[in-house]
Amino acid sequence: MQENISLKSLNTLQIDVTAKYYTEIHNTYNLLQLLETKERKENKHHILWWGSNTLFLSDYYDWIILHPGIKGIEQIKETDNEIYLQVWAWEERNEFVEYTIDNGLWGIENLISIPWNVWTSAVSNIWAYWQEACETIYEVIWVNLETNTIQKLSNEECIFSYRNSIFKQELKDKFIITHIVYKLKKIDGSYEFKTSYKDVITYFETNNIDFDNLPISQKQSTISKAIEEIRKNKLPDHTKLWTAWSYFKNPEVSLPKWENLQSKFPELKAHLTENETMKLSAGQLIELCWWKWKEINWVKMYEKHALILINSNPSWEAVKEYAQMVQDSVKEKFWVQLEPEVIYV
Repeated sequence: MQENISLKSLNTLQIDVTAKYYTEIHNTYNLLQLLETKERKENKHHILWWGSNTLFLSDYYDWIILHPGIKGIEQIKETDNEIYLQVWAWEERNEFVEYTIDNGLWGIENLISIPWNVWTSAVSNIWAYWQEACETIYEVIWVNLETNTIQKLSNEECIFSYRNSIFKQELKDKFIITHIVYKLKKIDGSYEFKTSYKDVITYFETNNIDFDNLPISQKQSTISKAIEEIRKNKLPDHTKLWTAWSYFKNPEVSLPKWENLQSKFPELKAHLTENETMKLSAGQLIELCWWKWKEINWVKMYEKHALILINSNPSWEAVKEYAQMVQDSVKEKFWVQLEPEVIYV
């Protein structure tokens, strides 16, 4: 266990903070041992995965920062149509998506080119291009930090919703996920690819791709390549810019409120959800409030995508103040409250 360690290189917003204690976790046994140490019992803790969705709100943490660091993928079950894979929660997510594509397993191909760890799939229920992580998660294996025991939750017990789960609600700060079990489809002509996202349709039209008439063996690699190219041209390179990617969730409003908004702002985009609400585009709301072109204290929204905050200031106050100003202006103009997707620590 190391003491007084800077966490700047361990969070993608590059906030310069210091932790009293820092230690890496190499396996479940190592984790259970650590939970019984005097240091852990006498100090608060925080699980820092890739630091990809984290904004630290202090210069110094009198805590233990736990940093998981082991990977692995294991096939544990097979049926005629499906494969069950047990994946270590800190396996790099994009590498896992590529693994499924290379092995002809379908169900998460639209989630390609989203960096950081697999565990966020279960915690934040990653969503992209009409595909959600919860559609393929079979169960989650986790350590209960109140009892120091290994437990399991089924898909239903995880209470997944849009970019949300039980791990962000009643189990917040009470868990460490160790494995996620995925149930993925084998190659099957009946599988329905999700290609109706506007950017995907435009990509196919621009590149003269007749997706519906492609051989089944080519469809998965075609749509994953399309989304990879779209993301590359639209989103920043997290290895070169300080960013947490999508900073806010897309807000949902009731149908009556949507009708009122649409009458005043006909340019607004939205789509109907399963919960009979209308999901707005947070990026569009931010752009219509002119934040896409505004930089304050070396913090700004990305010029190619207004939902993405870019930071060049190692101070957490600058990021928090900027995000709050964005929220305030959107609420003032559209009466809509933006909720951060980034976790404030």
